[in-house]
Amino acid sequence: MPSLAKLITPLAALLALAKALPTNSALAARSTTCTGTGNTARVYASELYTLFPQEPDLASPAGQDFHVQYNNQTNLTIAQAAHFSNLPSGATGCAFGWSQDDASVGVLVAGGDGLLLGRQLSGFPEVAQGVSFAAVSPFDTAGSDKSFETEFTGWDREVKGTYHTSGPGKITCTEDVYLIIEKSQTTNGNVFLKRTEGAGIFIHYTC
Repeated sequence: MPSLAKLITPLAALLALAKALPTNSALAARSTTCTGTGNTARVYASELYTLFPQEPDLASPAGQDFHVQYNNQTNLTIAQAAHFSNLPSGATGCAFGWSQDDASVGVLVAGGDGLLLGRQLSGFPEVAQGVSFAAVSPFDTAGSDKSFETEFTGWDREVKGTYHTSGPGKITCTEDVYLIIEKSQTTNGNVFLKRTEGAGIFIHYTC
């Protein structure tokens, strides 16, 4: 039978190794700060809220699918407010982007003119009872120089999935980024993008 001293020695070594290993909380803390290596990454929208400017007080719950539309015959207007959460501290070069799946597995509809406009919001309203256009409007303070465009026209004809980015220099990197995305009321258009593991709208950044 091994002596007590021989048992204690390897046990002590194991305890010392355990103390040297990073804890889960330490690993989580590291992941929230950029390392400065210049790598790029994406954060997909954590929540999307459908807005109806013609019914400004109509509140919608959080969703995942992206839908923006304007029709000048019926005056149907649908915009989206998007929340991108947990961007790491030190992120730079934030830009809007979106990705689409292969046509065989994903759903992208880009009817008519798919050129959309976006702006960063200065904050966001309380979301417990849903979000309305009227509630978002006080935070829509960005000037035209901070507006960006993103083009969906024709991309629903593609067979293979791909991704797109736009708006560099128009979005300030913060831990929580809020955007409003809408269709210009000059031409008719309808854009719908089904959220999946490989498709959706995102913030692209350098870390």
